[in-house]
Amino acid sequence: GMIIISTLDFELQKNAACVTEVYTARLAGLPEPNEICEAARLLPSLPPASTYPDSSASALILDPKTGQVLALVGETVQGIETPLVSAHNPGSSLDAFVYLTGFTRGLSPASLTWDIPGEGILQNFDGEYHGALRLRTALANDYQVPVEILKTQMGIENVTKIASSFGIDLNENALMVDLASAYGVFAAQGVKFGQYVQDEFVPVTVLRVEGVDRGVLLDWSVPEAQTVVTPAMAYLMTNVLSDEPARWETWGRQNALEIGRPSGVKPGQTIDGNDAWVVGYTPYLSVAVWTGVRGSDAVTPRFPAVLWNALMQSASADLPADGWSTPQGITPLTVCDPSGMLPTRECPNLVTEIFLNGSEPTQVDTLFREFSINRETGLLATVFTPPELVDTRVYMLVPEEAREWALSAGMDIPPTSYDAIQAPPVNPSANITAPQLFAEVDGKVLILGAASGADFMYYRVQVGKGLNPQEWIQLGEDNFTPVDGGLLAEWDTTGLNGLYAVQLIVVRTDQVVDTAVIQVTISE
Repeated sequence: GMIIISTLDFELQKNAACVTEVYTARLAGLPEPNEICEAARLLPSLPPASTYPDSSASALILDPKTGQVLALVGETVQGIETPLVSAHNPGSSLDAFVYLTGFTRGLSPASLTWDIPGEGILQNFDGEYHGALRLRTALANDYQVPVEILKTQMGIENVTKIASSFGIDLNENALMVDLASAYGVFAAQGVKFGQYVQDEFVPVTVLRVEGVDRGVLLDWSVPEAQTVVTPAMAYLMTNVLSDEPARWETWGRQNALEIGRPSGVKPGQTIDGNDAWVVGYTPYLSVAVWTGVRGSDAVTPRFPAVLWNALMQSASADLPADGWSTPQGITPLTVCDPSGMLPTRECPNLVTEIFLNGSEPTQVDTLFREFSINRETGLLATVFTPPELVDTRVYMLVPEEAREWALSAGMDIPPTSYDAIQAPPVNPSANITAPQLFAEVDGKVLILGAASGADFMYYRVQVGKGLNPQEWIQLGEDNFTPVDGGLLAEWDTTGLNGLYAVQLIVVRTDQVVDTAVIQVTISE
């Protein structure tokens, strides 16, 4: 005699069940029913070679602004729905919370990461490494090497704490309702909606319960709200997850994650290939879908993406195609890709990125540097290389641990050896002994050597930027006291970087001028 009103939307539930049944029948290689619902006609084609007889799928649609479940399809096998709603291994579907932990600690979607081989690091799902990336690209393409590096940097305890504030336990298998609710927080600009049930704040499937006397035993028609992150932080994540071009590297153009309206999407999969997920949201709906296989078969997110696409399109048909407006606290800025630092003349690719106020980059790019190369030898040119053989080239500077991979991947990296052209013979009365030729220097540099000999009148020390400086800057005044194996000048290199020439000029009373030149690199 009790009346229980669920949160389910009858039409959405009916369509979700129909679409999931048709999807699983196709996945199992079974014939489709002669008549299918209109919503199922929105199903994109499955990826090639996609027959999985021993597979199952389930789906859930949540209203992120109320925390109410609008449709829930139990695990469906070969076109037949069961009442089973199980937790499954979330795999990489929760990687967004690793990145979010980084964002809360000063990183941004523009921050640089290196997707390269390393000890004890998982391989990427595509079996390849992708070199220098912005965190935006790594997250959008579900690359596993960068997320493992970031997880180590942030500390798993911090990631666990962030995820738990969204209702996610990283140490347990995940329910679809928890995933849809967690990503629904981003949809609702940082606010989680639901009800408190036994001290837990959760999404709900029941709206109202009346007893046999028609007294109200439970009324959850008015949702409660809990702020999880700021609107700016939520927008930062949504801006990445809704960036369609960012994931073209893996998914290609016009893929199943694109539904013709703004949507944040996070695909996920497990290393063993037994579970694949797609969780995505608009401002009005959060949809989680799962597909699992048993045995030696392996499934990727490209399969549940087909189901997610049809469910999201059918459920959103009568809703506005709204996106998310930029909240206060967000700054757009043009940066160098992929370093995320301020652009320089050498930077080959500029992008507009977004930052939380206060986390914008303040340093110029150091990833790309211009080098002078002897085109004949392919080695670093020196002040002694004939000018007609010198080419100027811009290279990406890879860290030492990435050099071997970069060479194997065919990357164009700068040479480390200098052109083997002999310097002029050392003049014992006009020479520079320190720094060494081709040395790397920084800070305050002591220039040592000799400026002496017969008919000595004075000497000066000059520095100039580049291989063949067009302008020389004198260090101190002309010096009229000879030096033999001592301090010639002091050079403050603070704020300078790159290739510099240091030139000693010794002028004699008979108007003879002796010179000595070395080349150094200033490293910040």
